[in-house]
Amino acid sequence: MKNVEIVWRTLADAALDGQRDWNSIGDIADAASVAPSTTHQALGRLVDIGAVRANPRRGYTVVSPEKLLDAFAAHRNLRADAMVSTTLPAAQEFLDDIAVDYALSGSTAAVHYLGGRNTVADLGRRIVYTSRHVSQAGFPAGDDVMIVSQDPVAARTWRSGYASLAQTYADLWASPGWQAAEFTRALKTKLFTDADWEQRTRA
Repeated sequence: MKNVEIVWRTLADAALDGQRDWNSIGDIADAASVAPSTTHQALGRLVDIGAVRANPRRGYTVVSPEKLLDAFAAHRNLRADAMVSTTLPAAQEFLDDIAVDYALSGSTAAVHYLGGRNTVADLGRRIVYTSRHVSQAGFPAGDDVMIVSQDPVAARTWRSGYASLAQTYADLWASPGWQAAEFTRALKTKLFTDADWEQRTRA
């Protein structure tokens, strides 16, 4: 994943968790583990579209988490980070190896964030992140599960066994199929039931 996208994901996850204000570019850069110059570049686009506001005195504020999340999702390219596309049994065998650190994304993670009970759709294609390097040569070909390279920030911070909420949404947005579309819709409905733009701009 590109460093600019890691900055966007960091901001989006923090905003979805209630943290919208940042004191400086340096604070954002530290949280995303990227250079301040890259952070400045990433913020420029978000300020341009009105997702983030540069404050008059110092720092930045996320004024539209929904717009920020959509910007991140629109740039997500799963294929660029995919290492393996395989069958469900082969993926399960890989995950059963106790030495493998992984995080589930896509529809499986969406069910987790939607309360743990699937009332949306068939899971469709699963998405698994791992920091272990694997290649297609070690797996039978299939389209049930995509195994994706996990960046160092994700490997350090995704401790629940699931990809972050922003990453889950972006991965579903970037996935084909009606199942992904339904889970994307369900997450967005839960996250943005009420508009909050005016409240934040008046604050």
